[in-house]
Amino acid sequence: MVKDHHEPEKEFQFIQEKVVPRRKNRMKRLASAVAMTIVLAVLFGIIARVVFIKSESWVLRLLGMDMEERQQITIPSKGPEEIEASITPDEEEQEVLPTLSATPKPEPEEKVEEVTVIEQRLDATIADYEKVLGEMKKIATSVGYSLVTVTAVESGVDWFNETYETRKSTSGIVIGENNVDLLILTSFDRIQSADDIEVTFGTATIVSGELWDYDEDCNLAVVSVPLKDIPQQQLSQIKTAVLGESYSISVGTPIIALGSPNGYAGSMEIGIVTSKGSMIYTTDNKLELFNMDIITTENSDGIIVNMKGEIIGLITRTLKEEGNETLSTAIGISRLKGLIEKLANKEERVYFGIRGEDVPMSVLNEQGLENGIYVTEVLADSPAFKAGIKQGDIITSINDNSVVSITNFSNMLSTFEPKQIIKVQVSRISKNELKEMTFQVTLQKK
Repeated sequence: MVKDHHEPEKEFQFIQEKVVPRRKNRMKRLASAVAMTIVLAVLFGIIARVVFIKSESWVLRLLGMDMEERQQITIPSKGPEEIEASITPDEEEQEVLPTLSATPKPEPEEKVEEVTVIEQRLDATIADYEKVLGEMKKIATSVGYSLVTVTAVESGVDWFNETYETRKSTSGIVIGENNVDLLILTSFDRIQSADDIEVTFGTATIVSGELWDYDEDCNLAVVSVPLKDIPQQQLSQIKTAVLGESYSISVGTPIIALGSPNGYAGSMEIGIVTSKGSMIYTTDNKLELFNMDIITTENSDGIIVNMKGEIIGLITRTLKEEGNETLSTAIGISRLKGLIEKLANKEERVYFGIRGEDVPMSVLNEQGLENGIYVTEVLADSPAFKAGIKQGDIITSINDNSVVSITNFSNMLSTFEPKQIIKVQVSRISKNELKEMTFQVTLQKK
């Protein structure tokens, strides 16, 4: 069709429609985006919290931090002198000190000795024996609230490339809690190669534990169990063991052995102390031993308790005096208290590096010495070895303080810190002459 050029042209409009902003739709989209952001933030927070809770303990351990500040554990201890001083003699035997007085001292009244007259002799019966055993069982039951079973779980692969587990159980005693963990004392050799450690409370509650600290010389280890992992009902039944004193025990003292004294977990033995006074020398220290008339096996472990329910010894399989390997032997608890406290608090312990013996006074006098300990062995690469101390030396002083015994020597070392330099005075026999020598020993961390 031919366009009529005479027809007036219509005005051409580039934009035919007017754009009107949709405010309501924009507000809806904005509200939706804000709501979605809030939902995602809440969801992210929940997921982050779950992940944090699950990984918190691992991260804190990795960074060497704790959720709560751990409290120090203190174990009361008395020396033999304090124990002896605490024994009050009968009033008749107490010495009366003279006093100044203006009045004459009255004559003491004549003492009348009391005489006990046995009117009727009563023989002990089976019922009396059962009553005595019943009282001992009550003591054992009470102490049992401080006992646990520690199981070392080791994993391996057999010839067919199949994994297997071996489990070794021993006894443990609760020595305290530090506000975060419950701490348990047990035998180090039983758990040193464990992949996992399980602690059984009572008969059914099993909680995972970790090796907290250890002392290989004394074969002692402390296992920690998080308090939050122990059910509250079970936690309320756990008691901290009471550590008594072993200095005052004597031959004939009745004892109760608990834990695994005859090799069976949860077993109990009753007996008496048959001998005491033997020693075993360890690195930089010595331990006091005593023997009992109870069954012993290669799996024996546990504690020795007196009639007050106090622990006075730890059964040992590894630390026995030569010639007494077949006797049931315990380490006196008094000499272990300081070490147990350091293990519980993860305190650094110093390492000098000798094995020694107490020197009889007669031998010291022959050598013209007043005091000293004899060095029987110097451990390779130890601080003592590096300083030049040799087997056969007699250590007489540390920092000008006299060394009179191995126990005294060990107590002195415990007052120092690793990397601290101490002055050690030594008497050495050279060409039949006794020479005084001084060494600078840099202590190490054990």
